[in-house]
Amino acid sequence: MVAGRLKFLQEAAIENVKQILDIGSWHLKQSIEFASIFDNAKINAFEPVPESFDLCIANLNAVDDKKKKRIKVHNIALSNEVGEIPFFPVDANQSSVPNIGASSMFRFVEGKNGTMFGQNLNQKEIKVRATTLDKWCEENKIKHIDIIWMDAQGSELLVLQGAKKMLNNTRIIMTEVGLQPYYQGHTLKADIDKLLFSYGFKELHSSFEINVPDYEANTIYVKR
Repeated sequence: MVAGRLKFLQEAAIENVKQILDIGSWHLKQSIEFASIFDNAKINAFEPVPESFDLCIANLNAVDDKKKKRIKVHNIALSNEVGEIPFFPVDANQSSVPNIGASSMFRFVEGKNGTMFGQNLNQKEIKVRATTLDKWCEENKIKHIDIIWMDAQGSELLVLQGAKKMLNNTRIIMTEVGLQPYYQGHTLKADIDKLLFSYGFKELHSSFEINVPDYEANTIYVKR
């Protein structure tokens, strides 16, 4: 999946990639793919859902030591606030399919609990630890980000609002964007565009692809 998205970037844009963030990792597969493509990159993955975090760790333990030492997984949510927040994972035991990847910081809009996927998903409520990307980078002495890979299930704008310092030092953002809401509070592409354009990013229109018809898409923003 990563390789298929990188094809939209020019060679110069992906030279000297050293720092990658995988936000909303779910299973860590994209982090592992990044580690395979960029031999010298460090990858930090963020996954707040305990079951998904455990899956990330299991998949990390299955890779070779060379990749493993370059990938770190953090059981934390990135948002625009710091502290404990409510989170709404898909309850695999109470859903038509165990699509834990649809877990979100938000509840589903009534009547849209996975129907656009042809699924019937039910959520439970838990508490997770949240921080901002700016705070996390400051604490971990990270001053520059080459690539952000983000699938935050409707909370993408909140993640970016918590990264206003680091957006000045970020090269590429590869993200899912909402077209119309199916979560309560779902942030949409128009607002993401507005924020990122104000920081000097441009969208690679050739990279825009519909993920779920009428509801969500994938796109790439690069610093001008």
